[in-house]
Amino acid sequence: MSPKILAIVFIGGGILLVFALSSFQVTQLFSPGITEEAVVSVKQGGSYIVEGSDRIPREISNCPYEEGDRVIITYKAQQPSIESHRTA
Repeated sequence: MSPKILAIVFIGGGILLVFALSSFQVTQLFSPGITEEAVVSVKQGGSYIVEGSDRIPREISNCPYEEGDRVIITYKAQQPSIESHRTA
């Protein structure tokens, strides 16, 4: 076996091992986003925190909303980032 092929096999195995140890599922990267209504709950500087139904706090930077406003958020399950947001 050539050293290049051996290196590719070891790198690929290492990547799979990292995914397996971290309990990360690659399918989550390509899953459709969840869209739902949330309430802007906490202000921290120029950012606001909202929580979806999965109870994971997510941050909206440079937020044009006020505390208590209802917004529509789109996010991926078990991911802390918000893909998009708009007024409800």
